[in-house]
Amino acid sequence: MARRGRRRARARTVTRRRRRINKKRVGKSIKSNWRKISTGAGVLAALSNITGADMAQSAGQPIASRAQNFSNSILGRVTGFIPFKNAAGANVTQQISLEGMFNKFTGIGLGLLGYSLIPAKILPHKSKAKVLGKSLFGAGLISGIFMPSGNPHNTNLLSSSRVVSVPSSEVAYT
Repeated sequence: MARRGRRRARARTVTRRRRRINKKRVGKSIKSNWRKISTGAGVLAALSNITGADMAQSAGQPIASRAQNFSNSILGRVTGFIPFKNAAGANVTQQISLEGMFNKFTGIGLGLLGYSLIPAKILPHKSKAKVLGKSLFGAGLISGIFMPSGNPHNTNLLSSSRVVSVPSSEVAYT
């Protein structure tokens, strides 16, 4: 009877060890992949920022025409070149403006960076928040430059036409 009790105790410790090892493996894989997850979130935020207004034109259309609209939007906003002239988003123009830099992704990134700088040790995932905050903040800043804006005084690098100038008003002093 004593031998049976010992064998059962040994079997229990072995299964407990296996479960702990599996938990450690999952934790390490998430920890090592967090940089990739954050980078992917930043890229997705940048693409969403640039193409957000233009993708509504191809809503409900087949995937091929949506892909053409997406490439027109990205290339048109960043370089001014439109590869598919007959696609839904063929009227996209290049826009560079600094007012788009302050958008929702820069705000979220600054919030996460602020969270990571709080000097309390009890707060969870501060290092992950810092990595994700840097990624979203950078993506928001860079993609905000090419974001479509309502400002008529945008800068088109490929066009030779001048930007519309506002005439100065003269004030008479009496």
